Amino acid sequence: MLKKLSKCDLLLIIITCIFTLGVYFFQSHVYRPVAISNASSLYYSKARVIRVIDDQSKQDATTNRYYGVQNLYVELLEGSFKDKKVYIDNYLSTTHNVRLQTGDKFIACIDNPKSENSLITVYNYYRTPYIYAFVGLLLIIVFLIGRSKGIRTIISLGFTLFAIIGLLLPLIFSGYSPILSTLAIVIITTGYSLFMINGSSIKTIVAVIATSLGVLIAGLSFLVLSHLIHISGFNTDQAEALILISQQTHLNISDILFSGILISGLGAVMDVGMSLASSLYEVHTLNPTLTRKQLFISGLNIGKDMIGTMCNTLILAFTGSSMTILLAFLAYQIQYPQLMNSDFIAIEISQGITGTLGIVLTVPISALLCSLLYKKEREAVSK
Repeated sequence: MLKKLSKCDLLLIIITCIFTLGVYFFQSHVYRPVAISNASSLYYSKARVIRVIDDQSKQDATTNRYYGVQNLYVELLEGSFKDKKVYIDNYLSTTHNVRLQTGDKFIACIDNPKSENSLITVYNYYRTPYIYAFVGLLLIIVFLIGRSKGIRTIISLGFTLFAIIGLLLPLIFSGYSPILSTLAIVIITTGYSLFMINGSSIKTIVAVIATSLGVLIAGLSFLVLSHLIHISGFNTDQAEALILISQQTHLNISDILFSGILISGLGAVMDVGMSLASSLYEVHTLNPTLTRKQLFISGLNIGKDMIGTMCNTLILAFTGSSMTILLAFLAYQIQYPQLMNSDFIAIEISQGITGTLGIVLTVPISALLCSLLYKKEREAVSK
């Protein structure tokens, strides 16, 4: 039989409904998307290779990529072009290397679809089924191992993604402050996720407060550092595209990086805050005679191990996402003064430093909150 829903679960259900209605209202009545480029002349459709008529592509032994041209007889499978069969040429190069075989499905790009002389080309592989399959596999594994906690984890993850994609991005796009918008979303998603996964308890409250403060510290320190070293959204590789967007919207480019810092550091800070709150709760439950000072010191000792692993996780995540650019820097033999003072390195180092600072300071914050609130709760129960 299904367990009876707790008051916390009922409250979360109400919050979910209200939040969803709020996002729907915002999307319907406030948010006005602006198309920077006109893509009406392009249409993308799933297609299938009926037969490879001629294949003049050859494989490069060094790169394992194919170069040349394929002549294909294909069938379009969607939209107004469904069941249409055409001959197309598929040119293979270093950047466009979608080599197809008979029976393969792919995404076709139809240029000027309303014209009888529309041009049809190969856009990319049809990857969606494999992506959905692995997403499904992940959800199944999370459910089998986590059971009820796994389901709650999936729900909290879905809520977080919905909040970011459905509300945060449109808010920023519409010209609302990226700083205030991101802070609000971070606090909402942190509270929702932790209460959804762990229920209503003193350790969840501690984790929410500690996580919010840790992320806030990371964001504020980034604001200070970014001001000192003169970096903003204008220093990113996408600055030109952002400028084009801002000309037709009220997008605040300067504070975009701040939003990214809070979102990217949230997961690691939340992990530290919840893990430490849960660990100290167990320590206090098993040994309630510990003083506030002893409980605080225990929290610092537990947090030392977390700091090492979580800081490595954050730094390695930033480094891993920048591998191609770092390799390009190495190949072009960028000089040290040029490297360390470039926009890219300044942004990456700032993200790493401030994110790590948020993680490190979450440890004493969590330990202090646990030592105060856990003892206070124990004293209230014993009276």
